[in-house]
Amino acid sequence: MEFDGMTILGYILAFMGSVAFVPQIQMILKSKSGEGLDLVMFSIADFVTALVTSLCLKSGLDISNWLEVLITNIQVFTIHALARYYLHQPRQLSLLLLAKLLYILLLTAAPLPWIKFVMNCLLPVVLVERGGAVYKHYKNKSTGQLSGATLGLQWTQFAGRIFTSVMAGAEGDFVAPMVLNFFFGTVILGQWIWYRRGKGEKKE
Repeated sequence: MEFDGMTILGYILAFMGSVAFVPQIQMILKSKSGEGLDLVMFSIADFVTALVTSLCLKSGLDISNWLEVLITNIQVFTIHALARYYLHQPRQLSLLLLAKLLYILLLTAAPLPWIKFVMNCLLPVVLVERGGAVYKHYKNKSTGQLSGATLGLQWTQFAGRIFTSVMAGAEGDFVAPMVLNFFFGTVILGQWIWYRRGKGEKKE
């Protein structure tokens, strides 16, 4: 394997993806609570990252292009499952596990053109979901139990992934959801900083 600049950057991003949600998982385990987390957001993130992983694998892309997406998918699902567990929702947790298994089987069997078609439909979904999260934070004047470290790592990861995907000549339907996620990720990170700043001023 030739280790050029793009490949090395891709592996750096893969490492960042492998640790991006670790602070969020630690926060949930420490507090033993799933309160304040937008589980709809994590459900959609699980759906999208699994879909992107499947697209990358079926398209034959290099491991540096999909490894961090796969690891992100595992971590997002873990967060959702932990939240349901600590919220004492065994029925919802069981349904979540069953839905995940069925979704993996569906993605494995689905042909590449079908997956690309669904990818083309993702932009409105991301727009509604992420836009709803931004509005919810604005309404509550808080980002809830979201981890600032996770938000920062995600922001850097998306920025780098957009760059490497464009340089690798990735198709627009692959890059567009990343750009939209990067935009809303910037807004949500800004909200986290702003509302944390507000809390600091109140303490003073």
